[in-house]
Amino acid sequence: MHILLSGASGFLGSACVDLLRRFPEIELSVVRSSRVECVLPLGSREITLLDPTDYSALEKGLGARTPTHIMHLGGVSSPSACEQDPTLAYRGNVEFTKTLVRYAKQTAAHISLVSTDLVFDGARAPPGGFDETATPLPLSHYSRSKVAAEVETLSYHKGCVVRLALLYGHSFSKSRGVLGWMEETLLAREQLILFIDEYRSPIHVADAASSLFEISRLSLTGVWHCGGPTRMSRVEFGIAIAETLGYNSGYIQPTWRAEAPSLPLRPEDVTLNSSKLSALLGFTPRPVREALIEE
Repeated sequence: MHILLSGASGFLGSACVDLLRRFPEIELSVVRSSRVECVLPLGSREITLLDPTDYSALEKGLGARTPTHIMHLGGVSSPSACEQDPTLAYRGNVEFTKTLVRYAKQTAAHISLVSTDLVFDGARAPPGGFDETATPLPLSHYSRSKVAAEVETLSYHKGCVVRLALLYGHSFSKSRGVLGWMEETLLAREQLILFIDEYRSPIHVADAASSLFEISRLSLTGVWHCGGPTRMSRVEFGIAIAETLGYNSGYIQPTWRAEAPSLPLRPEDVTLNSSKLSALLGFTPRPVREALIEE
């Protein structure tokens, strides 16, 4: 198995690299769209693709050692950055995906794209959360770019889309993630403003990495949802973190979304129903408190 991984220097990507260290028999190549450094296992290769449309640079970098599987985690993950610069969102999330899908088609590799729960508008969340049959209704340039990337990936018969819920956990990279931001605020004894009426299904980054690896290893196709087992408001999530890690939850300030409007618009409830994936893998991601204790 030879995996080509994009986004290795990010929060999720670095967790996947850490997981792959346990499998020295797997060959790892990394394609990066920035010069952000990442620590890779010995023998890994790096291809820097500063232009996400530079297909020839990708071909040249990999040479004859073509991957059997592509795990596409890279792109522009900041909704606010995408809202400020829609061209950046399109190039980083859609054009980059087009390049990797083209390469997958050329080499007959399996490709899995990491997408997001934010492809849904969250206004009409069904009981139990959105499953894979739900129709995306994106609210922002970020989520629209991810939907376009999904379409590109699914145009290939070996393409797989994995919609991830809110990720948390301690980071292996410079990207702190939501937990890093919350801990920094609580440690400084500053107010942590969290929404009462915004719901997600948080999943620990290690559980997400394990699920993504299994999806790739099994060469699954189609759309899969990958979230945690519990629907939680931002406030409930913050309290679970504070109490589990020993911070004072009194610094958490519950707030209604209407009191702090933002651009891009924030979906109200994008809880994912991940029962299809859990049933297939025989693995259910851990609840927040349990996952944090076991870190």
